[in-house]
Amino acid sequence: MSLIELHEAAGCAPVTWGPDRTRDWWRAWTASARGSGAEFRVLARDATGGCVALWLIDANPPVVYLGADGEAAVLASDVDDYAALLASGVTPAVAAAQAGLPGVRAAQARYPEFPALAWQPEPVAAIRLATADDAEDLTDLITTSMGYAVAAHDVAERLRGLPEDGNVVYVAVTDRVAGWVHVMITHGLIAGTRAELGGLAVAQPGSGSGSALLAAAERWAVRHGVTSMYIRSGTERTEAHGFYARRGYTVRKTQLALTKTLA
Repeated sequence: MSLIELHEAAGCAPVTWGPDRTRDWWRAWTASARGSGAEFRVLARDATGGCVALWLIDANPPVVYLGADGEAAVLASDVDDYAALLASGVTPAVAAAQAGLPGVRAAQARYPEFPALAWQPEPVAAIRLATADDAEDLTDLITTSMGYAVAAHDVAERLRGLPEDGNVVYVAVTDRVAGWVHVMITHGLIAGTRAELGGLAVAQPGSGSGSALLAAAERWAVRHGVTSMYIRSGTERTEAHGFYARRGYTVRKTQLALTKTLA
């Protein structure tokens, strides 16, 4: 059976919502006028008004339930596991209420932060995976916030070319893309395996978007089994140094960055 058929069999109405409808639903659910809902793609709605959605934080995103009475639960680690759950006769609302179900328990252990993020009293920004469609906004942030000259088509191509295994780029979305972060898993003979920040920029320092992006990057790294994050920051970026220090990062050393053109 298709996912649409499985939803219908479970008493859910499949939906196809655009950004405006998703925003209106999310603002109603959170009772906030600030949220965009951009971190979700709603798949279906049950008879109580609860919604099943993809939480767009991984290449194979988890499936979550946001109930009409404020329930917030991860149902499955990906769409395939969710389809199997529905095929077994378990409805989304029942799965949300029964965390002891094996697949549900494993998914909630992988994404333990979801309820707290959903219940934030005043969401700062939606955090979701970046796509090539974000290239223009990312280019503006790279140019204005970081001072690097780069073309939007190059940014789009680099986004498409990043290996999904070991890399993630998130964007913070309010009424527009308000920031981005890139984190990767690196492997070395000396340092071993660790997460490394490839870049972080926000349109408005102090808005909370940078903190939300860094926290999302750290959670992604933990899900991928690493225990430390490495950040390189130019010596002149003193404001950035303070930002990271306030979030628990310490200076280990200073070093030169050397480059050579090979072709």
